[in-house]
Amino acid sequence: MKLLHKAILPALIASALTGNVWAQDRDDCVELKGTPPGMYVTTEQGETYMQQNGAEVTMGPGDAGFADEGGITCIQKPPEFLAWPCTTQAAQSRMFNTYTIDDLKTSNKLKEVVQRYFDVPEVLAPIPNWIDGEYNGIFNYNDLIQFSSPEYWYFTNPNVPILSGKRPKSLLISLFVGTNQVVLDNNMIDALRKELGSNDIPVTFIFNDSNTVPISYFGSNASLEEVQKAFNERGIKVADVPMWWQGDYTLLATHDEFEKFFDIPALEDIPADRQAALKADLETNGFTRKSIIVTLFAQSGAMAVDQPERVRVAASLGMDRIPTTFSFIEEDSIVAHCGPGTPMGTSGVSGSTTPIGGATVPPGTPVAPPPTEPEIPVPPPPASPS
Repeated sequence: MKLLHKAILPALIASALTGNVWAQDRDDCVELKGTPPGMYVTTEQGETYMQQNGAEVTMGPGDAGFADEGGITCIQKPPEFLAWPCTTQAAQSRMFNTYTIDDLKTSNKLKEVVQRYFDVPEVLAPIPNWIDGEYNGIFNYNDLIQFSSPEYWYFTNPNVPILSGKRPKSLLISLFVGTNQVVLDNNMIDALRKELGSNDIPVTFIFNDSNTVPISYFGSNASLEEVQKAFNERGIKVADVPMWWQGDYTLLATHDEFEKFFDIPALEDIPADRQAALKADLETNGFTRKSIIVTLFAQSGAMAVDQPERVRVAASLGMDRIPTTFSFIEEDSIVAHCGPGTPMGTSGVSGSTTPIGGATVPPGTPVAPPPTEPEIPVPPPPASPS
């Protein structure tokens, strides 16, 4: 049997965005009974190819496979012992404390979830696979609306109906311990209320790492460069979008920004058949099936874009503002899939946004982004002669 591993950038980007949810949603994968003897394989990044007697199984990020004398296959639910990243000391020391929904003591469970995250911090477990319809609990609209605000962590593509496709009927509430913010998904709450015909709405809490902020943290016209500088200089990253494969995005980057930071090929350097295919797709679907993904690498400070040819063809069609999503590769990106916490080498939203003296902004202290240029103090007018 041959076992091949290819670490390619698009797959690495996909891996970083899948979180801790196993990726299998395939008809060709089987469900093992127990843990029979054989070889088990998991893929965190890149792609893994298992070959045996002319048969081949391809596994992407989050997939798992099994092989024995009878053959090879991908498996739907990996055994618990394959969760090696999450049982390591590195993962355990990084992660926030956890509790279950049954541990909530007060009648106002929504408020208690928020307080336990900001005060301890600790988070609900297990993390629901909301893409498959799981959620933390049912909460009333009148209790939820108290968290409505102008803040946001992503945009939906205006050309995709909000509840179309595979978007689950669950309201996301994103919590940011670094900035003491609770951000309600304003895109969804009224749509869900109408769709369900009820004020009782399924809710999924998203507990973010301590160095994560919503994109609204940077103001109403955030740029690719601001996101890069925040990550490289202060270790701050923006929150993941819920469904980038359905057109959700973090910001609209301009074509000039892509030209500044990336090697975008000239139109004449793109093969004619490739140009035609990209043009047809963009004219038909725009960016409704996938945003452009920019990946930032902590150690090198480098950035990569996953579809530079698509950026060029979009610009040639007059699409100057391009839906863009970010992926962040940190030293502990693999164990980050195990649950939210404080990444190695960081202690929260710090750097230029810290108070006088350089202390990290503690939970419970709202912060705002610094002004672009420091204000110059105006000297007082000279005293009048007596």
